[in-house]
Amino acid sequence: MAKNKDYYKILEIKKDASEEEIKLAYRRLAKKFHPDLNKTDPKAKEKFIELHEAYDTLINPIRRKIYDQAGYNPRNIDLSDLFWRNNFRGFKDILRQIYSNNNRIPKVKPPPEGMYI
Repeated sequence: MAKNKDYYKILEIKKDASEEEIKLAYRRLAKKFHPDLNKTDPKAKEKFIELHEAYDTLINPIRRKIYDQAGYNPRNIDLSDLFWRNNFRGFKDILRQIYSNNNRIPKVKPPPEGMYI
């Protein structure tokens, strides 16, 4: 597989394409390259997988934003906007559940009854 994939070229759409345009382009090309309809073409399956990967990335707004920022090779992704937009609510809730006193098991067991009379 290529190191630098341009999902917009794969789906034959512009970078400012709407969600509806992405869906239409994917459906049109998926019919064209579907492996069941192109049994004689050995590259149809690879092209279909590539189309599906591009569609999955571009149809999801968060994945599309990350792809637009970093491209296919997401080494230098700026995720700060994604975290600050949600104000860490989900992350805070997870930590609150983990470290709340209600769910904590005591580390030291109390002495058995009748030990200190």
